Amino acid sequence: MLFVWIALGLLLALALTSVGMFLFVFYRRAVEPYDNPETLDASRWRDYREPILAGLAWLKAQPTERMEIESFDGLRLSGLWVPNPAARGAIILFHGYRSSPVIDLTAGLQHYYAMGFSLLICDQRAHGKSGGRIITMGIKERYDAKAWAEALARKLGRETPIFLGGVSMGAATVLMASNLPMEANVRGIVADCGFTSPGDIIRYLMRRHYHVPPRPAAGLLNLSCRLLGGFGLDQWSTVRAVAETTRPILFFHGEEDHFVPKEMTEAAYRACRGEKTLLEFPGAGHGLSYMADTPRYLAALRTFFDAALADAPHE
Repeated sequence: MLFVWIALGLLLALALTSVGMFLFVFYRRAVEPYDNPETLDASRWRDYREPILAGLAWLKAQPTERMEIESFDGLRLSGLWVPNPAARGAIILFHGYRSSPVIDLTAGLQHYYAMGFSLLICDQRAHGKSGGRIITMGIKERYDAKAWAEALARKLGRETPIFLGGVSMGAATVLMASNLPMEANVRGIVADCGFTSPGDIIRYLMRRHYHVPPRPAAGLLNLSCRLLGGFGLDQWSTVRAVAETTRPILFFHGEEDHFVPKEMTEAAYRACRGEKTLLEFPGAGHGLSYMADTPRYLAALRTFFDAALADAPHE
C-alpha cells in the first residue's frame, strides 16, 4: 500500500510540474506598455529608445484602421492597418513571443512604407488586442498568418502582392506558414531570428539558461501541451515548412543572439528549396540586426522586394 501511495504522489508531482511548466511558458501574460517613454527607459530596450519612439511618432501621424478577423479556432484576431496611397503591395508583420509591435516592429515601419507598402501590424493570438489565452509558438499562429493574408487579399484584391514578415516567434510563424496554400498573392517572406520549432527552442533554453535536463523536462511539458493546448512541441517546424515551398525567403539573424541561436536560422536556410538569402549581423543580439546595421538591413530588404515583385507570383 505504501508503494501505491508513493507512486500516486510521484504521478501527482509530475502532473503538477507539467501543468506548471505549461502555464509558465505558454499562458498569456500582460506585456509592458512600451509606448510609454518612462516604461521604455526602465526596460532593457532603453538603448534603442530613439528609433522606437521615432517609429511610434511616425505611426501616430498616419491614418490607421483597426482590422479584426476570426481565426480557424474561433478567436478574434486584431491588427492595425496602415494604408499607403502609393502602395505597390502590402506587408503583414508579426511580433515575437510575449512581446509587442512597439518593441519588435515599430522602428522599421516607416521604411517599409517608404519602400511602397501598406502595412498590417498584427497582434499575435494571446497578445495585445487579439483574443486567446494560449501561445503555441507558431503551431497555430501559422494558420493565423494564412487567415490574415486571405483577409487582406479580399480587402485589396486577389492580384495585390502581399509579403509576410516577422521577428523571433513572428519569424517562426511566417516560416511555418510558408508552405500553406493561400487565397492570396503572397510573393515572399521576411524572417528575422526565428527558431525552428517550439520543441527545439524550449530544449535549447532549458539547457542553456535554466540548466534543466532538456529531454525529460520537455517531454513532460509536451504532455500538457497536448492535453491543455491542443498542440505538440514538435508538431511542425520551419525546416519542414520551407522545404515544401517555392516562395522567396529573406533570412536575418544576429551573430550574438543568445536567445535563439543563429544555427536555427541557418538550418531553415539550408532546407529552403526556393529563392533564398541569408544575412547575419556581427555583434547583433536577439532581434537587433536592424539596429546593428540599419543601412545593410534596409538594402537587403529593397533588393528582396524588388526581385520578388519583378517575378511572377509564387503559389
